[in-house]
Amino acid sequence: MQGVEAAHRGLPIVTVIPTFPKDVQSRLDIKEPCHTVPKVRNKIIRTLYEMMAEYTLYPTNAEYIQVAKALIVKYPFLRDKEGNGYETCVGGDSTSVEAHVNVLQSEYQKKHPDISTVKDRMARTFSWRRQEIMEGMSVEDVVKKYPYLRTPNGFFDEIDRIHPSPSSFCHRFREGFARVLPNVLKLATAKSPLAKEYTETRQDALAEDLPGIDLRAGLIFLPFISREKIEHYITMKEEDPATPFPTIQLMENDWKMAIIGRGHSVVKVDGMVVCQCTSLDEAFMTAFCMYFTFNITYPPHLKNTLTFLQRSIVNIVEEGDKPLPVTLLRMINLLY
Repeated sequence: MQGVEAAHRGLPIVTVIPTFPKDVQSRLDIKEPCHTVPKVRNKIIRTLYEMMAEYTLYPTNAEYIQVAKALIVKYPFLRDKEGNGYETCVGGDSTSVEAHVNVLQSEYQKKHPDISTVKDRMARTFSWRRQEIMEGMSVEDVVKKYPYLRTPNGFFDEIDRIHPSPSSFCHRFREGFARVLPNVLKLATAKSPLAKEYTETRQDALAEDLPGIDLRAGLIFLPFISREKIEHYITMKEEDPATPFPTIQLMENDWKMAIIGRGHSVVKVDGMVVCQCTSLDEAFMTAFCMYFTFNITYPPHLKNTLTFLQRSIVNIVEEGDKPLPVTLLRMINLLY
């Protein structure tokens, strides 16, 4: 992933609204006020943000409003019912964002939060949040301000905002990994030091538990296939993963419990617990999402594994991504 190295050139005086993805553009062409649909709204925001990023990664509030005004001029039916619609179309000014954040924090305290409200307010604050993170807001401050980024679903929703797709991140991850899982298991069980734990766990399991066991074992084995160490991604309870990179810490000192799916875990960044997870596969996906959410560059000791997940499993390509290295291409040839 890219670091943040962008000068502020400023937007052109005349803002030209770009063409949106086909599914969005077709709805705009028939004057459908589709911005009330969260997925569509996210695609609109993402497209506008990418356009602004050609000039600066740090748009000012005035520039956000400039783009929103141009959007409303071109598509007047996107104007929100309340106010002039400028701030809410692109993400909000500091006052409106603060109001949305207060709602999010209030909902987080509830035993049964209103999920639709949470999703809406997270979408409305998305552009502002991306700006804060790109400008260097710490992980601790981000999750304190946006507490739903302390939950697995919060991260899954966020990566869908960052990289919109017809299917959700979780669906793409599970479906994509299922295609390589048989070969991951075949290659790893012959050589991995954890193969014995997997084999014994599988022998003692019920038939209905086998798919989940195979999935979690495959995720554990994946770094081994790419000649990297799983210990850089998953640690045991007594170990302290005080690294700046997302790391899973198992709450039980037992790989078998993790493979079965009964062991709880936490995901840490900079040694701080960011998120609690109920299964290893949930934690694995959550930790991966954190790289995108917090704009963290892949560490050298896990770059092959994470790049494989990004490019081959969930099909995310970012601007500036380099061609895949030969070692990773060989790995892909083995698995497909």
